[in-house]
Amino acid sequence: MSKKILIAEDEKNVILGVRTCLDAVGYQMEIVEDGEQAINSVRREHPDLILLDLLMPIADGFEVLKEVKGNAETRHIPIIVLTAKAEEEDRQRAVDLGANDYMTKPFKPQELWDLLKKYLPESDL
Repeated sequence: MSKKILIAEDEKNVILGVRTCLDAVGYQMEIVEDGEQAINSVRREHPDLILLDLLMPIADGFEVLKEVKGNAETRHIPIIVLTAKAEEEDRQRAVDLGANDYMTKPFKPQELWDLLKKYLPESDL
């Protein structure tokens, strides 16, 4: 069974880039474009990994991190923040809230694959 990844991102060009990377290795993907949808999807689907933008409408990525990592049923899900926010205080806040890793945009496909291998080690990348 292929791994299920939730992509919480509102920028179409970033969604396309991530989708292209993940399609190449056959992951199941759900794409949501705001934080509220992300929280609802995590509760419903329990993905194997979350790629999370910090700058999203309705609920930002920090709120999603608080909700997912604060819930005993979902705190085990690895979250890779994928964001344009490159400031150290944003990185530290995300890590403090439970982010497993932090990547800034633009990203290279190999960087994303390396992180996926780290958090989904049994995957064929």
